[in-house]
Amino acid sequence: MPAEGGSGAGALDAKLKREEEERRLAEEAAEAEKKEKEEEERRKKKAAELAKEAKSQGRAPPSPKREIPNSEKLWTVKYAPTSLSQICGNKGQVKKLRDWLANWHTYAKQDFKKVGDGGGMFRACLISGPPGIGKTTAASLVAKELGYDILEKNASDVRSKSLLNLTIKNVLSNTSVMGYFINRDAEEHSENERKFCLIMDEVDGMSSGDHGGAGALSAFCRITKMPIILICNDKSLPKMRTFDKTTYQLPFRRPTEMEVRSRLMTIALREGIKLDPSVIGQLVQATGNDIRQMINMLSTVSKTQKHINHENTKAIADSWKKHTALKPFAITSELLGHGGHKTLNDKIELYFNDIDFTPLMIQENYLSPTPLVSSAKEHLARVAEAADSISESDRINSLIRSSEQQWSLLPFHAVMSTVKPASLVQGRLTQMPMFTLWLGQNSKALKYQRLLQELQYHTRLRTSTSKDELRLDYVPAFEERLAKPMLQRNEEGISEVMEVMDYYYMTKEDYDNIFDFGVGNNAGKLLLRMPPKVKSAFTRKYNAAQHPVAIYKTGDSTRGQPRKQQVDYEDVIEDDTVKDEEEPESTESDTIDVKKDKLIKAVKPKKPKAAGSSKKALRSKK
Repeated sequence: MPAEGGSGAGALDAKLKREEEERRLAEEAAEAEKKEKEEEERRKKKAAELAKEAKSQGRAPPSPKREIPNSEKLWTVKYAPTSLSQICGNKGQVKKLRDWLANWHTYAKQDFKKVGDGGGMFRACLISGPPGIGKTTAASLVAKELGYDILEKNASDVRSKSLLNLTIKNVLSNTSVMGYFINRDAEEHSENERKFCLIMDEVDGMSSGDHGGAGALSAFCRITKMPIILICNDKSLPKMRTFDKTTYQLPFRRPTEMEVRSRLMTIALREGIKLDPSVIGQLVQATGNDIRQMINMLSTVSKTQKHINHENTKAIADSWKKHTALKPFAITSELLGHGGHKTLNDKIELYFNDIDFTPLMIQENYLSPTPLVSSAKEHLARVAEAADSISESDRINSLIRSSEQQWSLLPFHAVMSTVKPASLVQGRLTQMPMFTLWLGQNSKALKYQRLLQELQYHTRLRTSTSKDELRLDYVPAFEERLAKPMLQRNEEGISEVMEVMDYYYMTKEDYDNIFDFGVGNNAGKLLLRMPPKVKSAFTRKYNAAQHPVAIYKTGDSTRGQPRKQQVDYEDVIEDDTVKDEEEPESTESDTIDVKKDKLIKAVKPKKPKAAGSSKKALRSKK
């Protein structure tokens, strides 16, 4: 009877269905074994014929090709799909890929202007989806079934812009590689002349070292004269956006339990493993629907066990559970959302997925969950306690990141910065967690600190104050003195503003930065009220005038010729037989070229008046 029990008509139907499935799987396994034996016999027969032919011609027989027996192959290689019907899941997407590749040359004759389902408008195709679901296998099988020769490149190859231009660009207009080795009059050549396909695997794996690789590959997709199949795991990455308008998008999804059941049962039957069909769901869940890892799991378990059922499935699944590093958004949702029960160690483990971003994400989103507590007063008390915990964790982080580097405090920091605040305010999340704003605010604060430091350097001959006092006392007064004259008298107030700037040795950059130091809505408020005409006049007049400068950068005031390399004669052995050559006189002069001195500005001579104007002046005197 079925595992669920029961004695009704439904239970009998389920039993008959299961028996029918087992019978079908046994037939498929027997047929696969038969094909393997036939292939092995065919290989041996061909090798014997070649040896016999070589012996009849009086030459040494060819060395046999090293063939790895099936018993020594990895199961992922041994049971890799050999036809499209053996691919688990994504049948619809595989069919779309086959139709696109089969009609590619027809689309090319129409200049890729056939709208249809969208495939007729693209020269390249992008397959995306999580790892281990058969993307590369599907692309290779489709290309082979249609008679294409394949050139494949993956993440192990260097794929920078320059190297792509050097290697791939010359291949884009090629025909089949086999066409160069077959007689041009042969029938095989005419059939396979244009059958050439490029497969670029793990496109999203192009690292920062592959400079310009993604952009160059996207440009190739617009001009290629042969089909290109791109494969990636995560299409949502920013660097993958360049392929949105240049490729035919085919997203693959993870296979379901029903889609992998038949394949796993067939493999287990051929390897002599008794696999309970009802536990396949647990294997799927433990591996994250990764069929490649499921097969590896069966291969490992088969060394010690020949029976997998409910009794040992949990232990096997726990030992093979696929560990994936969660992203900060997923970690935040797990901690702040009201999910399943998690122990303290589980929550600390979530923190260690990303020890840098997790505390920042909790600090940004700890007010977002809808509280589970009924009392608003209790919720407010919990929020206050969570805020105190986050503040205390910042002091712990200072000890960890200090020169002493007390990394042993990381678990304590995990509790205070992440686990405790999240547990206090845990509730129902109604929206996606927000990315931390601390990074942007910290960058802005460092920028303003640098600008304020420069302003202090320039004005300290007149102010003699600290940086903090300059910001609190002087900057508000500077805003009034540098804006009010032009706001009240327009262009007539420019001279007064320039006098203030010259008195405090300010530059034009300091003038702009002072108005950016405002807090909140006051930042740049006075400049917004100033007419653009007055701003332009002020800029022109300021650039045309000369201004005092308090601090100059150290270094030579003139740009002389670069020094020549001088030979180090310390280890040189003199040759007495060679006559000493006269040293040429040095062409370098000790005089300073005034034109090259930044601090000296030569006065331009006035142009002489024209002769005609002088004659007119004499006539007027007469």
